[in-house]
Amino acid sequence: MRRYIRVGDQPPESRNVGLNASMLVERRMTFYNSDLLKAFPLALRDEAQKVISVLPETRMSACRFSVDVGEDLVSIPYRIYHDPALIDSASFTRTQHELLACLLTRHHNGFVREDFLPKILGCNHEWVPPFVVQLVGEYVIEIIQSISDGIHRIDPDLYRAFLTRNPAFYRTTKKRMLSYWDCYHRAERKEEYAGFRVLEFFDHLIDSSRA
Repeated sequence: MRRYIRVGDQPPESRNVGLNASMLVERRMTFYNSDLLKAFPLALRDEAQKVISVLPETRMSACRFSVDVGEDLVSIPYRIYHDPALIDSASFTRTQHELLACLLTRHHNGFVREDFLPKILGCNHEWVPPFVVQLVGEYVIEIIQSISDGIHRIDPDLYRAFLTRNPAFYRTTKKRMLSYWDCYHRAERKEEYAGFRVLEFFDHLIDSSRA
């Protein structure tokens, strides 16, 4: 049963958890649908453009995080506010559906994020991991539990490459997860908490790359 309400989420810096300097810099700016192209590598520009072309114009969080994906630096919004019911994806290719699902895991409504997470968890594209890993550092435990339950679906090599390429981003994710556990779930033992299980898996991937 989904017990939480996640409509109108605030970015983490408003709660002083996992403060990210790059988010604060970009928070002063205004963003439009066209800026969503920056969330994906340049090689996907045509596919991403088709996805973005069907999105209704709406306000977006100017708060973003940046990571390296392959040879590109991508900039992903912390939250978007598009109404999924107004998005016509009937003519999309499989890749376009996956791009849309990635974007909707950044939705301000936690139910939407939870619903679209399974659509990308098993995807073997180098541009998917930042969307999944970011969710581990957020506060909706049901979503983190879904990642833990589906951890067998992810491609170890894909996530190992992403995590080793983005150590600062991963350190921030770990700190935020620990902060949320400490604030809201400390009564739950670490070995039973989904966030620690996911991080243990990710840590093992990183350690194996050094062997």
